[in-house]
Amino acid sequence: MGKVFEALEKARQERNGLKNPQLDIVPFPGQRPASHIEFHAEKEMLTLFRNIDAQLENIPNKVIQFIGAKRGEGTSTIIRDFAMVSAARLGKSVLLLDADHQNPSQHLFFRADPRFGLEEIVRDKVTFEKAFFKIGDDDLRLCVYPSPQNSSFFRKFLYSPEVKEFWVDLRKMFDLILIDSAPAATSPDSIMLSRFADGVVLVLEAEKTRRPVAENLKNQIARNGGNLVGIVFNKHRHHIPDFIYKRL
Repeated sequence: MGKVFEALEKARQERNGLKNPQLDIVPFPGQRPASHIEFHAEKEMLTLFRNIDAQLENIPNKVIQFIGAKRGEGTSTIIRDFAMVSAARLGKSVLLLDADHQNPSQHLFFRADPRFGLEEIVRDKVTFEKAFFKIGDDDLRLCVYPSPQNSSFFRKFLYSPEVKEFWVDLRKMFDLILIDSAPAATSPDSIMLSRFADGVVLVLEAEKTRRPVAENLKNQIARNGGNLVGIVFNKHRHHIPDFIYKRL
């Protein structure tokens, strides 16, 4: 897997020079510069980052997996906001890796064309160089890997002998590698993927995901060697009117 790191290092050096012909640059949606990007939950994302960083303070370059129990809990939106806040506000170099091979969505938001399955980029240097997209200008240190739908290579990727070195090499290039996983209910492979992450963030829809379902998912993650570092309750409903909240 040393060839993968060499490819990434070459890409980084060329990008710091005039232009890297291998790494496609995709304008940020809406043509917004990094310094003027608006986020819906910036404060919450910063808090989440600090909590994760405190639990994994001895790991300088982190692999973090985000996973939901079922479809529709907002995992892809949460991890995307977390990636953008980490890159734009904290200056971290971030790779957002779309691992939801059944229903990928990051390519739609970032307008990046999915090209290669994960198993392909692990095994082939040339393919690896073409798989990632640099998002926005140089001020935004964000790259995205858009997954092709229904990739037949995903399970092969999990069992590939090179997969451990794949994560090692990515750590050498990025401060944060964020894995956007398919929901556990639709893809058992997502649970298996947790063993490669330093930490797992569980995304649950507030007042919808039942406690036994959440507990079962937590236990599955633990049994597979995953390390749960946070739970995000998304789509929280305010039953008290907003003007009353402001007075509390």
